[in-house]
Amino acid sequence: MAADQGTVWKVSRRSFMKLGCGWLLGGTVLGALGGPAYAMQVEPRWIEVVRVDVPLPGLCRELDGLTIAQLSDLHVGPHVSAGYVRRGVALTNTLQADLIILTGDFVYRSARYIEPCAQELASLQAKYGVYAVLGNHDIWTNADEVANNLRSASLLVLRNQRHVLAMKGARLWLLGIEDTGYTGGMFSDFRAMWKGARDALTGLLRGIPAADFRLLLVHNPDFAEMLPQGRIDLVLCGHTHGGQVRLPFIGAPVVPSCIGQKYASGLVCGPRTLVYVNRGLGLIAPPIRFLCRPEITLLRLRCA
Repeated sequence: MAADQGTVWKVSRRSFMKLGCGWLLGGTVLGALGGPAYAMQVEPRWIEVVRVDVPLPGLCRELDGLTIAQLSDLHVGPHVSAGYVRRGVALTNTLQADLIILTGDFVYRSARYIEPCAQELASLQAKYGVYAVLGNHDIWTNADEVANNLRSASLLVLRNQRHVLAMKGARLWLLGIEDTGYTGGMFSDFRAMWKGARDALTGLLRGIPAADFRLLLVHNPDFAEMLPQGRIDLVLCGHTHGGQVRLPFIGAPVVPSCIGQKYASGLVCGPRTLVYVNRGLGLIAPPIRFLCRPEITLLRLRCA
């Protein structure tokens, strides 16, 4: 998600006013509803398991019914404890997913939080393994330290890399694109900062057999607006937290995306393929959630 005051981030005066007005509006409504205690103490710890059937044209019969558990945006740090992550891990394991995917932002403000976070994630269990990509907060702190601790916990971290899985008589390719750390501003600036990531994905797609399934893991869903040529069947993302605060009839006043509310959360039709945006398990400052519970997703692939 977007940076807080502890992170160097260039923001225009207009963007700053927009963010400030959004949070002010959200705070006003919360106050009127008597919800500050709920938004700070109850909902941030009230994990929701979201079950989603994903219809995919061309999905081979062997992968029909494959289940993927997704966690994102744990943000272990001042507002999220390792004990809370332990709860999320235990709940994820009860889902008995075939595959577990983590889409970045494991820490918040400091990479020193990755060691206790990774210790909890080491308990994740899935038939075909646990895989991760890094998010903007991981990049802003210490990407190598975060990645190394996750690998020590037996997670496969994909840093502009691909990995093929043989399952149920078919092949599934995981394409992991690392976050660039750039999250704000105009989409033209975003496109320029993410050009290297786009080029990396172009390289990862080369040589994949046409019939094989391709699953892209990338923290920031805005990247789905600039995918290169070559089929990608599904994209899994996080980053936007659903806005953390959603208001009736309005939606999220603040979404850290160049595209507006399109990629706030849920299953979205991108320009080239379907994109699922997880609301995140943790949060960042201000440490509140309102009508936007923390999420663990269980996706089931279905033949369209």
